[in-house]
Amino acid sequence: MAVALTTVLALAGCAAGGAPERERAPAADRVPAAERVPAAERVPATERAPAAGRASAAEPTAGQSRVLARAEQILISRCMAARGFTYAVTEPVRQEEAARSFPYGVDDVDWARAHGYGGRAERAAAEARAADPNQLYFHRLPARERAAARTALMGASPTGLSATAPTGMTLTASTDGCIAGAQRTLYGDLAAWFRVKVVTMNLRPVQEDRVRRDARYAEAVGRWAACMKEAGRPYASPADSRQAAAALAEELPPDRADAAETALAVTEATCATSTALGRVSQTLDRAYGEEVRSRHQDDITLGHRLQNAALPTAERVVSQYDRPTPSGGSRE
Repeated sequence: MAVALTTVLALAGCAAGGAPERERAPAADRVPAAERVPAAERVPATERAPAAGRASAAEPTAGQSRVLARAEQILISRCMAARGFTYAVTEPVRQEEAARSFPYGVDDVDWARAHGYGGRAERAAAEARAADPNQLYFHRLPARERAAARTALMGASPTGLSATAPTGMTLTASTDGCIAGAQRTLYGDLAAWFRVKVVTMNLRPVQEDRVRRDARYAEAVGRWAACMKEAGRPYASPADSRQAAAALAEELPPDRADAAETALAVTEATCATSTALGRVSQTLDRAYGEEVRSRHQDDITLGHRLQNAALPTAERVVSQYDRPTPSGGSRE
């Protein structure tokens, strides 16, 4: 969880208390995305964060979210340059239709026929991550410079910020470094921003866990398993069939693995739609989703308010960066 937050959600430097080792320490050779603003561009938090009763709680649009993310990219590039390191402003990897998630089992036959379990999309995403210029730059640095770059980016250690996710895991992060500086500039109250991100980005795991522990879901999985057994696929749960598909990917060449994966995914989806599994899982997912979001509505609303308040600063940073220079490029 902590690693995912550092690399995807810009909560770099997180550490998870009580988590397995792989979740407690961010990988030393990964470069998360976040940034810092020059002092002249900063807007005091008291001017940017209206009182709760007056602030809009509207969820930012996809376009506004892209502006916020791009502003962080720009800010980290400036901050890292000031500290003697390179950081490229990159665009987020576009999520294709093939990257759909089916947490309770594939239940779309047409999608399964076209994409299997999404193995091709996962390989493409892995290739895109491997080609990321910041990752390549970071890997090329000598060990000592790499450590210095990581400190510049994320702070010396994940201390200063702490929040408990709905899953019960406590995450920590540094208040120093380019990431913390960027988020402090954009969102004003760094501790509040860290907390709402930890909470809101961990709602989905809680929601899915509630579904899987529901007796109605278990009963539907049993009927699905009977269907799969009749089809010659004796798997007790969608997780088991997904593991079988992963094993195929390791044992066979890509083309053969894709064909075998697709055949298995189509059978899984056919059984999900011909039994109650697809309908029951979707119904439970909606119900528990509403329940989980209701329980954490204050943090969801605060997150939207902080994002809305950050938009003027983010728009200014992006506009200045994208403004053409006399030579035809963009200015830092």
